Amino acid sequence: MLKQFPLPAPMSVTGPESYLASAKLGLGLVQVPRFHAEADLANGMLIPVLQQCAPPSVPVSLLYPRNRHLSPRVRVFIDYVMRVFARS
Repeated sequence: MLKQFPLPAPMSVTGPESYLASAKLGLGLVQVPRFHAEADLANGMLIPVLQQCAPPSVPVSLLYPRNRHLSPRVRVFIDYVMRVFARS
């Protein structure tokens, strides 16, 4: 069933959580990185549309200050991000 209703003003958000919240409220289509919506897609809260028109993948870069010693915290974070994106 198609529902249409005008919004009183354009909607603007600044993060994927807000996009997902608006989609779950039925306010329209959103385009967010899949890993943000994975749980909602799996439980049926959201459904994918226009899959044949998916945007190309975008590379992810991690930037950190170049120095002689890489902080252990930064190394752990880099390793974590590499594991997360390797699964995708």
